[in-house]
Amino acid sequence: MNTPRHRSRFQAFTLVELLVVIAIIGVLVALLLPAVQAAREAARRIQCSNNLKQLGLAILNYETANNTIPATISQWPQEMDLSGAWVGPVPGGSQDPRHGGNGYTGKSWMVETMPYLEQQAAYDRIKTELAKNKDKGSSPQFSVRASNGYGMGLLELRDILQTQQPWFTCPSDSSQEDVRSKQYNWRPVEVAVTNYKGVLGDNVVWPASTQWQAPDFGSAPDCHNNAEGCNGLFGRMAYYNPIELQTISDGQSNTFMVGESVASQDLHSPALFSDGDWASCNVPLNFFNVEDLTVIDSQWYDQRGFRSRHPGGAQFVYADGSVHFVNEGVDHQIYRAYATRNGGEVVSLE
Repeated sequence: MNTPRHRSRFQAFTLVELLVVIAIIGVLVALLLPAVQAAREAARRIQCSNNLKQLGLAILNYETANNTIPATISQWPQEMDLSGAWVGPVPGGSQDPRHGGNGYTGKSWMVETMPYLEQQAAYDRIKTELAKNKDKGSSPQFSVRASNGYGMGLLELRDILQTQQPWFTCPSDSSQEDVRSKQYNWRPVEVAVTNYKGVLGDNVVWPASTQWQAPDFGSAPDCHNNAEGCNGLFGRMAYYNPIELQTISDGQSNTFMVGESVASQDLHSPALFSDGDWASCNVPLNFFNVEDLTVIDSQWYDQRGFRSRHPGGAQFVYADGSVHFVNEGVDHQIYRAYATRNGGEVVSLE
């Protein structure tokens, strides 16, 4: 007797059921995507924080060894060799940059931190090539530019200056590649750019920049071309006024040292070059101009502030080596106070 065979019947999805399933999947993706993006940004922010921590530690180690914060050398005076050592009788002669001296060919303070960031070989090459080519560092012409092969623009150093090192790159900012060939003093030569700038202070960057001056924000005088120094820890003429940690009377835990920057918002950002390593807290935190490089280039003085692609603010490493996230809604007077090393302000971000 044959056993009857029961043929299983596959019940196909109806169109309505398929649409319901697709809708459910779409809702799940919509719910999960922000969480995934937030997790990725959190990881990028941690990496950025680690970079700042490393830079801060390198600066502090340099200060311990040399009794001074690493200084920017903006222009090469004829009394100074390319390593930054005075070869003339006294600082400040006729070719002093304060008197219109030489062109912008100098080195960033970041160069001096390289031995503390496992970059000793690259640092040694920079020192060697600058010493060998010291005649290319001095010129009475203000028009001398690094892109012409002077100072840090030496062809022998191009590979170092063009290497986008992870320790001066924030992964939250993807604009570096778009602006590497657009940097002032370098264009059209490509150069590595930095997302981290030394804190100039709360000084106005240029007299033409009236947007952030008194009465609304107060006005510390322009110092970016002033050899007498700025009121923060860094500046283009800082080699005239070496800064020791013990001179930070406001307290190291109350003083910004290095903060974040967005490469596409500041076309003065070459990492190892003197005009790319500083910004001012005179400009409010996370002030973004239109994403138009022509406008940004022409209004450069309003771009020399701190900002990041992290939602809600930016990170700073303080003079005690600690890293903190600062909310973009911070009171501007408090923000400016943290930029000065000896302003005597009694404020707190906590």
